[in-house]
Amino acid sequence: MFDNIFAFLKKIKVPDIPFSFFWRTSRVVGIDVGVHSVKVAELDSEGGRAVLKTYGELLGKSYLKEGGGGGGGFLQYHDDEILQILTEVLRASSVKAKDAVFGIPSASSFITTLTLPRLSSDELEKAIPFEARKFVPVPIKDVVLDWQILETASDGEHVEVLLVAVPKDVITRIEGIAARAGLRLRGTEIESFSIIRSVLKNDFTPTAIIHIGHQSSVVLISDNGELRVSHTVGRGSNEWTRALERGLGISADRAEEIKKEIGLSERIEEREISATIRPLVDAFFLEVDRIFSFYHRKTGRRVQKIEFSGSGSSLKGVIEAAVMHFEIEVKRANPFLKVVTPPSMEDILEEIGPSFTVAVGLALREISSR
Repeated sequence: MFDNIFAFLKKIKVPDIPFSFFWRTSRVVGIDVGVHSVKVAELDSEGGRAVLKTYGELLGKSYLKEGGGGGGGFLQYHDDEILQILTEVLRASSVKAKDAVFGIPSASSFITTLTLPRLSSDELEKAIPFEARKFVPVPIKDVVLDWQILETASDGEHVEVLLVAVPKDVITRIEGIAARAGLRLRGTEIESFSIIRSVLKNDFTPTAIIHIGHQSSVVLISDNGELRVSHTVGRGSNEWTRALERGLGISADRAEEIKKEIGLSERIEEREISATIRPLVDAFFLEVDRIFSFYHRKTGRRVQKIEFSGSGSSLKGVIEAAVMHFEIEVKRANPFLKVVTPPSMEDILEEIGPSFTVAVGLALREISSR
């Protein structure tokens, strides 16, 4: 039951645009349930291209209550609450697709790379689950394992293996929510792979994607077109919001507005605001530095550019601050560049794009691999 919807590692190669489709038109909706909001993106294949049909987002504060659900990410909420907000965002966004791909939060998954001796395919099939026991923090019988051979190590005698594990009860919960919502679950995918798919094109240089979420963030490193590092950082944009609330004595809603309108401004009259959150942003960048340094020590390769995604990337001035700190190319991600969209919506989609990297990537998983 699990293998049919979880064997996704064979599909993480980044597709070119336009896609070549040889099947009938079929809509797919990518569903990204976060701790702060639920986002959906519905795509269709028309004339050899992925076409955006609709998208939508609904904040969770009126629907989701912290605690009680168990699990990481959105799985901390009760299934009934998740179902309620999911049903509402699908209705409000006029989603017509019944085929769906659900995102799995990085906090509820485990991703690492292993170095193993060069063996035959059959020998690796037996060796990898045994080796995984040393790294996966829960019993192997309780998880779904998948893996992909990345490359031969520099010594020629070993291979690098990308290993993924997700608890079976996570898949079971998602299956139940999808069924209750009247959806056909075409797949589940850890958000790291969805982000890579929606953001990167055929780029073989070491590239990082910093996905800033509400409670936590994910730092990804792709090299030679494949995911090499997926590291969860326990810092998110809500940390900046709460600092502004406390420091300025304002509401959470006003703090969110200030992050987008003023953020890290260098204007003299706004420095009190930027000074409140800049130390937190600097601390976040230092954590990213450690991840980059580890990758460089391990591979001898340095990250050459960064793309920011997630709702936290809307912090005004964060791109400029990152350029100053990392001294490499930095930009915001825009997953809508990979799909056909109305020209009149170009500006708004560019603005909201970083927040929809997971949802678009999930839908592209099915659209681009049939």
